[in-house]
Amino acid sequence: MGTRSPEQETGPRSVFRFWREVTAGSASATRSFAIGVTESITVSTYCLSIHSSYTCADSGDCCTAGWPIPAEPPLIAALTSGALGQAWTAGRAFETEAGPGGPVSILRTVRDACVFYEPDRRRCAIHRQAGPATLPTACRNFPRVTLCDRRGVFITLSHFCPTAAALLLEDRDITIVHAPASLSLNGGVEGLDATGVLPPLLGPGMLTDAEGYSAWEREAVGVFNDRRYTAENALTIISVATDAVCRWRPGAETLEARVHAAFDRARGARDLSSASDGPSEHAIKSFLAAHLFASWHPYQDGGLQAAVRAVETAFVTLREELAPRLGSGRAPGLRPGRAPFIAAVRAADFRLRHSRTDVCPRSLPSLRRH
Repeated sequence: MGTRSPEQETGPRSVFRFWREVTAGSASATRSFAIGVTESITVSTYCLSIHSSYTCADSGDCCTAGWPIPAEPPLIAALTSGALGQAWTAGRAFETEAGPGGPVSILRTVRDACVFYEPDRRRCAIHRQAGPATLPTACRNFPRVTLCDRRGVFITLSHFCPTAAALLLEDRDITIVHAPASLSLNGGVEGLDATGVLPPLLGPGMLTDAEGYSAWEREAVGVFNDRRYTAENALTIISVATDAVCRWRPGAETLEARVHAAFDRARGARDLSSASDGPSEHAIKSFLAAHLFASWHPYQDGGLQAAVRAVETAFVTLREELAPRLGSGRAPGLRPGRAPFIAAVRAADFRLRHSRTDVCPRSLPSLRRH
C-alpha cells in the first residue's frame, strides 16, 4: 500500500454492502448479515502559495472581535466533566440568545472579548486546557475560508486576521499549491460543501465542467501573479477573458481549451505601456487572488462572472480603506507603509467576509435556476 502524501486527506467515502451467510444453530438454518464496508477516497487539498506558511500567532484579534460563537457539544462536555477546571461553569461561560430554531447558547463576551480569552497569555483557555478539538467550529477554522467541491478542498484566508494580512506583504509568487496539513487541520477543515451539487454556471442553461473551472481558476491566479500587470490591469484581463469563456458552447473545442485561448487573447490585447508592479501592488493582487481562489460566489451567486464581480468589489473596498490611511494628496495606487496596508486589508476583509447579512445556508441546488 502506498503512503498518503501530506497534502491529501481522507475525504468523501463510498459505502459498499455485501452479504455473508453463516450457520445459525443447525446445518440447515442460516442467517444473512449486511456488512457495510467503507472505502476512503483520497481528496487533494489546495491553497494559495502566499497562505501556505500560515500558523496562528496568537494575536487575539479574533478572540476580541465580539462575534457570537455557538456553544457546541465538545465544549459543553469538557465544561461538564471539569476538564477546564472547577472555576468554569455553564453560567460563567454561556449566555442564551434567541435563534431561528429556538434559544441558542453562545459564549459570553466581556467588552467584546470572549470569556475564555486570557489577555495576559494572549491565549484561549479552551485551547490551552482542553486542546484544539474542543474549540467551537468557528474558532478552530478561523481564518480559513474553505470550499469543498468535486475537484477537492480549497482553502483561502480572511485577512481580518493580522497574521494572514502580513503574509500578503512577503512578495511571494501567487500560485495554487497543495495545502499543508497544518492549514487543512489534518483534513478537518470545514466550509461550504458543494460536493453534491452541479458545477458553477457559465450562463443561463450552461454549466462549467471540473477541468474548465480549474483551468479558469489557475489562469486567473496566474494573471494576478504576472509582474507586468497592475491590479487594475489584471482585473480587466480576467474580466474580459471570463466574458469570452462564458460564451462557450459545446462543439469545436473543450471548455478548458476555450479558457486558455480566452486568457491568451485578453493578455495580448492589454497595453502594458503604463504598467508597473511594485511591492504594494503585488500585495494588492495577492489580496484579490485570495478572493478569487476558493470563492463561494460561483456556487452561491450565479457562476464565474459572479466570482469576478466579487473580486472587483474587493478591489474597490480595499481602495476605500487604503485612501484615508495614505494621507491627504496621495492616490490609492501609491505605496502605503506596512502598518497602514495591514490595517486597510483587515478593515476591507472585515467588511467583505464578516459583515454580510445575506449569507445563510441556502439550498445550493435551487441556485441552478438563475
